[in-house]
Amino acid sequence: MNKKNIVLIVMAIILFIILAIAINADILTGFESWIYFESVEHMSDILTNILIFITNLGGPIGIFLICITIFLMPKLRNRVGIPVSIAVSSSFVINIILKRIFARERPDILRLVTEYSYSFPSGHAMVNMALYTVLILYTYKFIKSKKIKYSLIACMVFLVIIIGFTRVYLGVHYAGDIIGGWLLGFAIGLLVYMLMKKSNINNN
Repeated sequence: MNKKNIVLIVMAIILFIILAIAINADILTGFESWIYFESVEHMSDILTNILIFITNLGGPIGIFLICITIFLMPKLRNRVGIPVSIAVSSSFVINIILKRIFARERPDILRLVTEYSYSFPSGHAMVNMALYTVLILYTYKFIKSKKIKYSLIACMVFLVIIIGFTRVYLGVHYAGDIIGGWLLGFAIGLLVYMLMKKSNINNN
């Protein structure tokens, strides 16, 4: 296995643990409040509707449609579809477990969409980061054209960031929830990519 990737995975997990401790100790309260009020400074009906649409793209239905679309493409089914599905399903299950462990209540502010589960770590941030980490790695590996490659990667990075932002704007997550989801989602996505690469499934 690539030692650099292992180091990145371990670092992401360590940072997540530090973040969880900081959140439990209420160290990030001021920072998270500042992020929220900065996010909603220019709130409007039009912006809210746009961000609700984007947050839905990163929701269960949107993720499911992406996975199904990849599986419907014969050339991508084994190379990308299986790793993506493993990363998404793993991050989804781990997220449910962690939310019950930390049991952090959602923000007590204006909520523009309805959510019922706990807050930390963000499922949207975690699952989307796992998904797009895998897709970015395979895009980098298989697409030869640098212009297309880096354009796609930039779009995917933007999607991860904007989906995370929507969760704060819509009042259903703290900034720490998003960062925590990103850290673990990245670790899961990279780990799945490494394991699939070792098993040579992406070369079939």
